[in-house]
Amino acid sequence: MLRPWKDTFQEGLASSINRGLPLLRPKAPTDALICPPPGIRAKLNDGSKAWLRQAYKEYYFRGADKIEVPDDPASREFGYIPFGGGMIRHLSFRSRGEALAEILKQSPSSVYCSNARYEYPARPIEEKGWLGAELIFDIDATDIPTPCKRSHDLWYCEKCHTSGKLPRPQKCAKCGGPAVEFHGTCETCLDAAKEHAMRVVGFLVTDFGVDREAVRLYFSGNRGYHLHVFDARFDLLNQGARGEIAEYVHGSSLPPIQSIAAYIRRRSSTGPQGFGWTKRITGYVETRRRDYSGTVQKLVSEAITSQRAVVDASVTTDIHRVFRLAGTLHGDTGMAKTRVGSTADFDPQEDPVVLSTRPVKLTVEFYPRFRIKHREFGPFFKSETVELPTYAAVPILTRGLGEVA
Repeated sequence: MLRPWKDTFQEGLASSINRGLPLLRPKAPTDALICPPPGIRAKLNDGSKAWLRQAYKEYYFRGADKIEVPDDPASREFGYIPFGGGMIRHLSFRSRGEALAEILKQSPSSVYCSNARYEYPARPIEEKGWLGAELIFDIDATDIPTPCKRSHDLWYCEKCHTSGKLPRPQKCAKCGGPAVEFHGTCETCLDAAKEHAMRVVGFLVTDFGVDREAVRLYFSGNRGYHLHVFDARFDLLNQGARGEIAEYVHGSSLPPIQSIAAYIRRRSSTGPQGFGWTKRITGYVETRRRDYSGTVQKLVSEAITSQRAVVDASVTTDIHRVFRLAGTLHGDTGMAKTRVGSTADFDPQEDPVVLSTRPVKLTVEFYPRFRIKHREFGPFFKSETVELPTYAAVPILTRGLGEVA
C-alpha cells in the first residue's frame, strides 16, 4: 500500500506550525507587485488627479467607520500611493484615529497596511524587528482559467489605441507603441474567484483545524479576494513554511498523478480514505468511478483540478507585504476592499461600489466595454465626450485614458 502521502506531509507541516521555525533572513518587499504601472500614474493630469482625490475624499469622510485599522496599529507598517505618484511607506500611527486622520488628509489612490507586526515599523526593513505576521492569501480571477476571458480580456496600444485579443505583443504592430493588457470582469470569472477563495477556507478549516471565525474573507476591490488568517500558530512561520501551505492548497506538492492513480487501482477498500488530499481525491474518485468511461489517471487529474485553490504564492510567502487596508478604495477601480459575510449574498458587482452616482463629463481617448453595478459602459473611441456616474468614471481616469471635460 502506498504511504498516505498527504497525511505524512500534513503531519510534518502541522508539527512545523506548532513548534515554530527559525526565521529566514527577510527578503526586501517588492513594491512592483502592488503598485500600478508607472506609466499609468504619469499620465494623470492635474485636473484628473484633483477630481479623483476629491471623489475618494468624499468616501473617506462619510465611510471612515468601514475602514478596518488593526487593533495594534502602533506595531504595523502603513503606506499609500498618491494619485500620479509613487509608493510612500514605512509609516507608523499610534492609534486608529491618527491613521484615519492621515487617510482623510491624503485621500490617496491606495492605502496599505502590513500583515506583519514590528518593534519599529517606521524604520527600514532590516531595522524593523519582525515580530510575526498573519497568514494571508490572494486569489485573482485573472489567474483562474475561465472561458469568459476571451470576451473581455484584451491588449491595447497606449499610443494609437489599437486593440486586439491576448496574448499581448511586445509592441503595437501599427505604430510601435507600448502594448498594455486590459483584464475585464464578469459574473463568470468573479464567481470562479469566489469559489477558489472558499476552497482555501475549506482547506484551512478542514485540513489545518483553523476556526472559521478566525478566517476573514474580503473582496479585493478589483478582480479577486483576500483572506486574512488570525491564528497564532501561523504567525511565526517563515517564507518556506508559508510556501508549503500555498503549495498544499494548490495541490502542487502532490506526488505524480500516475503514482496516485496506481495506488487507487491497487486499493481494496472503497469510499474516502485518510484525510487531507488523500480523502479529497479518493472520495472524488469513488463518487465518479462507477459511471466514468475515462482512465483512473484522468479521473485523479479531475479530482485535483476541481478541488485545488489557485492562489498567488508570492503574496502568502511575503512576510513583509503591505496589503490593501480593508475598507479603503482600490486605486484602479474605486471599489472598496469589502468584508464578505455571507458568500451566497455577496455581490462583487454591487456591494463594493461605494463611490457617488453623481454624473461627470469625460473626454475619453479609448476604453473597452466594461461592467460595474451590473451596467455596461463603452466601448469608447476617438476622444468621445461622455457623461458617466462617478463610480464608472474612476477606472477610465486611473488608467490615464480620459480626462475630466
